[in-house]
Amino acid sequence: MLTEIIHKLAAQFQDENNRGYSPRPSLAGPDRCVRQIVYMANGMQGNKRGDRMFFTLDDSSWHEELTLDWLRKSAFQVHSEQMEIIVTNSKHNFKITGHIDGVITDMGGNDFLLEHKAINHFTWQKYENGEIPVDYIAQVALYLCGLQKYNPQMKQAVLLVKNKNTSQYLEFLCEYDTAKDTLIVKTVKSTVGAYAELNQEFPNIVQSCFDKFALVNQCVKKKELPLRQYDLGDWHCDYCPYNEICWADYAKEFEAMKTEAMLPNEIADMVRYYKEVGAHKKEITDEYDEIGEKIKTLMKSLNIREGVAGEYGVKLSLTEVNKIDKAKLTASEIEKATIKSTQERMYIKRIKESTNEIHKDSRRKQAA
Repeated sequence: MLTEIIHKLAAQFQDENNRGYSPRPSLAGPDRCVRQIVYMANGMQGNKRGDRMFFTLDDSSWHEELTLDWLRKSAFQVHSEQMEIIVTNSKHNFKITGHIDGVITDMGGNDFLLEHKAINHFTWQKYENGEIPVDYIAQVALYLCGLQKYNPQMKQAVLLVKNKNTSQYLEFLCEYDTAKDTLIVKTVKSTVGAYAELNQEFPNIVQSCFDKFALVNQCVKKKELPLRQYDLGDWHCDYCPYNEICWADYAKEFEAMKTEAMLPNEIADMVRYYKEVGAHKKEITDEYDEIGEKIKTLMKSLNIREGVAGEYGVKLSLTEVNKIDKAKLTASEIEKATIKSTQERMYIKRIKESTNEIHKDSRRKQAA
């Protein structure tokens, strides 16, 4: 009764509030595909997202509300929520507009931009394991750049990333230097007590965001499409609403590419190294697996499934794996459940000496 309508309602109200394209912080980061934004700017209609996707996006905003509600009960002051920020640039004649999640003021009167994200468990784990959320960092830099026009002393931000599955948090302390256009991710800590000093710098960060939108504007004006940012089959493409449009004619594009071409020496050097690494790959993989099995065997012999080994934490866990037994399915059932997709693959083989000499002769003639 209710399960049939909840997700549909989320999609309906999302359609009513569709903003269309504008240069904004949520699109500015380097991971967001420029080609996708060009489709958006051209008003292209992409694949219709599932109703549950809209519900998930709305769910994230409520996680933000829950976090802010708890912070209001603390000694921190929470204010300036959804304040509009406009960022301009001397090199480009357009502006980037967004709305901040809020500002928090500590007991010493120090202001921090607060940027809140609520994400799934697997993405959160990537950041817990040391990856920097670069798209969120770009948003933070743009917001701080805009806020400093009102308060030049406001240089720091807290990027608070919530795990929607476990309610754990990661807190990235950031600082933006306007003069150098550099954002520094100073530290990261989690609600379970983990802490690390990073001091990782992201130079030219606001300018790169403006340059990205300038490229979008240029492509729209010239009716061109930029190169695809990700390879066929990448998860970014799988989740992109313009996936079908973007890759529709790729087979024709692929067939039109040159063959029997003379590749530059840079690629030749990389191919040699690639083959050299490949020759050692099996040996290294076998050794890696062997050492891993020894570690597990020793831990189990000591009746230990989690512990500390020097500077590393080691944990054994049980994971349930689902496997389909095709022998129990009919041929038609297997065919119906099979999803066909196109993938790019690379093949490298050593060419014959005579052919190689022809290529070398061709290079000599080109150089002459």
